[in-house]
Order: sequence, then structure tokens, then C-alpha cells
Amino acid sequence: MHCFFVLLVLACLAAPLPARAGVTLEGDTCRQVFDNPRAESIACQTGFRLDAASQRQLAANSFGFVSDLSCSAVLSARRSDVIARVQARGDVALPPQEVRCRLVSGGEPVPVRFHLAPVVRLDAAGKAVDARLGIRDLTGIPEPLATAVAEFLNSDPTLRRNLVAAANQIIPNLPKR
Repeated sequence: MHCFFVLLVLACLAAPLPARAGVTLEGDTCRQVFDNPRAESIACQTGFRLDAASQRQLAANSFGFVSDLSCSAVLSARRSDVIARVQARGDVALPPQEVRCRLVSGGEPVPVRFHLAPVVRLDAAGKAVDARLGIRDLTGIPEPLATAVAEFLNSDPTLRRNLVAAANQIIPNLPKR
């Protein structure tokens, strides 16, 4: 079931839109593994950190409690499962995957974990047209801060666009059957 998850996480974190991305890819080994057509088993790590504008927006959305956020995840999937999910079209919902983050609050780093359960909508032609991140179960920080951080990430239009853009870069390179 983790099959299509790799596609979505890569899309969210690795879209090559550096001027508009809001995030910088960090420690990524997923794109290299995913792009290897001989690798049936996909096992990799990926992560991101926020750019200065996104840091300011996060601080505003969290009432000044959080000033920075960086995250990483270890992903695993079978390439054939990813391909099957893409070929199915429609809304592709993924099972929750744990993501570990380091946020900065009051100048101090705080370890945080959450689940990412994205959904990517594919049209009849197999093109990604929309996405939702599905961030939930945020632990490591108290409420209402946990809700503010989750809402910030879930509502960020750049992360959603990155997810769609990356999915559309990966999908054409997948085998047709």
C-alpha cells in the first residue's frame, strides 16, 4: 500500500521549482532511486527545510511560537505498486507515513512527528490535477500549536502545487504496463 506514497512524497518535497517552492530539498536520495528503472524496491530518505518567506509565514500562522521547520522521512515501496496506482487514475489516497521534523520554537529545537496521508487526483489521461497533503496526528508540541502547524502545511498552496508538478514529472517516465 505504500506504493504510490513515494510518488506523492517526492512530488511534494522534490518538485524542481526552487524560485517558488518555499521549501528546499535536503538529504534526498529518493529521486535517484525512483528514477532507476531497474529498481523494483524503492527505499530512500528525503527531507526539506523552509525558505525565509515560508519561515515568516509559519511564524505568523503560529502566533510567533514557531520560527522554522525542517522534516525528513524514510520511504519504501515497490515500483510495480506505484505503477499500478498511477494506472488506476482518479483519486489516489495513500496510507499514512510517519514524518519526523525539527521545528524551532523560542530559539530551541523541538522534535515533532506527524503522519502524511496525501491524496493525488489524476484525470482520465493520467495527469495529476490536484493534491491534498493530509498532515495529521502531529505530536511533540502542545495544542493549539500542533493544529496551527498542521493547518499551515495542509493549506500551503505551494506545497500542493509542488506535489502536482512533481507527480506530473514522474508519471510520463513510468512504464505503460
